[in-house]
Amino acid sequence: MDLGKAILSTLEQANEQGDVQCIWVALSAGIDSTVLLHALVDELFDKRSALPAEKITTIKAIHVHHGLSNNADDWVKQAQSLCCQLSADYEGAVSVECIVERVQLEAGSSDGIEQAAREARYQVFEQYCQAGDVLLQGHHLDDQIETFFMRAIRGSGLTGLSGIPQQRNLSRSNTCQILRPFLAVEKQQLIDYAKAHSLSWVEDESNLDSEIDRNWWRNELLPQIWQRYPDKKQSLSRTVNTVKHEKDLLQTLLLKEINTTTVFVQTDQKIHPALKDIPRFDLTLINELDSAVAVSYLRAWLAQFVDVLPSRVQMKSIYSDVIEAQMDAEPSFTWGDKALYRYQGYLFLWHSADALKDQVRYEGVAVIEQNQQSFILPNYKRENALGELSYKTSNKECGLKPGDYAIRLWQPGDAAKPVDRSTRKMKKWWQDYGVASWVRNYWPIIVCKTTNEVVAVPGLFVCQGYFTEQGGWLMDWRFNGGV
Repeated sequence: MDLGKAILSTLEQANEQGDVQCIWVALSAGIDSTVLLHALVDELFDKRSALPAEKITTIKAIHVHHGLSNNADDWVKQAQSLCCQLSADYEGAVSVECIVERVQLEAGSSDGIEQAAREARYQVFEQYCQAGDVLLQGHHLDDQIETFFMRAIRGSGLTGLSGIPQQRNLSRSNTCQILRPFLAVEKQQLIDYAKAHSLSWVEDESNLDSEIDRNWWRNELLPQIWQRYPDKKQSLSRTVNTVKHEKDLLQTLLLKEINTTTVFVQTDQKIHPALKDIPRFDLTLINELDSAVAVSYLRAWLAQFVDVLPSRVQMKSIYSDVIEAQMDAEPSFTWGDKALYRYQGYLFLWHSADALKDQVRYEGVAVIEQNQQSFILPNYKRENALGELSYKTSNKECGLKPGDYAIRLWQPGDAAKPVDRSTRKMKKWWQDYGVASWVRNYWPIIVCKTTNEVVAVPGLFVCQGYFTEQGGWLMDWRFNGGV
C-alpha cells in the first residue's frame, strides 16, 4: 500500500465534511509517527496533492514530554530535528511547526501509568486542536490486532472488539477529527518506508518490557501466531471491520427504538422540568426483557454520551443493584466521573458526586433591582455551567420583589414558606416538587442577606413576604444536560 495515498485518501474524506483548517500530527518521534509526518509532507508538497494548498501550507506537530524516560529530552530533540529538516527540504512550500508540551503525571495512578500518559496526551491535544482541524495519529494494523486480542481476552463486547476507529471526534466537546490513515498498513511497511528514506527515529526502551500487557502480546505471543499464520493479518483486519459494521448496525437499530420510546412527559408532576435536559433512559423499555438483552439496550444508550462504558461486571451491578432495586428506593451507580441515578422509572446519566464536590460554587451576592433589571450570579460561566438560571419581569404573575439578596446552595436545615402555604423543611418541598435527591445539593437558593432565610427557589416558588404581584422577578432553573 502506498503510504502517501493512504494519508491523502483519509484527508480527502475529512475535507469532504468541511475544509480542513489545520493539520496536526501526534509526533512521538518513534518510527510510526516519524513515517506518518514524512509521508504526509512528501505526498502533499512534493507530489502536489489535490487538497487546496492554501489551506495546508502549515503543518503542526505536537510532541508530549511525559518525563517517564531518562531519554525523553533526546526524544524532544529528535522531534524538533525532524520538523526542521522537513521545513528545510520543502522550503517555500511548507513550514512544519513543532510544539512541545511537558506534562506531569500523577504518581500511583489507579488506572496505570499507560492510561495516565494517554490522558495527559489527550489533554494537550484538546488544548491545541480546534473544530475544523484534523489530528493525524500513526496507529497501524499491528496496533489494531493487538487491541483486538487484548480486548477479546478481557471479555469485551462488540464495542471493544470493533477496535481502534479510523476517524472520530477528539472528544465529546471538541469536534477536531482524529484520523488514522495507517490502520490497514502493517508495521513492516512503515519500517521499509523509513529505511528507504533514510529516516531516523527513537526507540522507547519501555517497549521491550513484556511485563506491560501490550508489549507481551507484541513481543511474546503474536510473533508465534504470525509464524504459524504468516499471511493472516489482513484476514484479522477484515474481522475487525466486520465486527465494527455489525456493532454500528446494532447500535442504530437499538437507538431507533430507544429514542422513539424514551419521551419526557413535561406534565408528569413526579419529575421536575429542570431535569429535562439530563440524559434519561425509560426503564419500561426493558421491563419484559431478560437481563442480557436489557444490558445491550442500556449500553447502546450510554454509548451516545460517554466514551468509557461500564465494564461487563459493572453492568451486572447496574442491573441488579440499580434497575432491580426496590421501587421506593433511589439507587445509583458511579464509575469514573459519571453516575447513573434511578428516579421515577427513569435512569438519569449525570455527574458523580465526587466529580462535583469541588466545582459547584454559588455563594455570593444576588442583586435584584427593579430599574436595572439585573441578576448577578457570581462564578457562573455559561460554557461550563452546571445549569442555567433564567429570569424575567412580569405584571401577570407573582414574582420575587426587588431587593438585595444572597445566593447559595441548599443546606439540610433550611425551611421555607411559599406564598399562601405552610412552613416546612426544604426536604419536604423538594419531594413535593419532584426534585430528585441527587440534584438538590446543586440547586441555587435565594436567601435574605441579613437573616439567611429562604426567600425564593428558582423554578419552584417565592416565599411569603417576598413577592409582588406587579414587576416581580420570575426565575427558573434548568440543569445542563452535558455529561
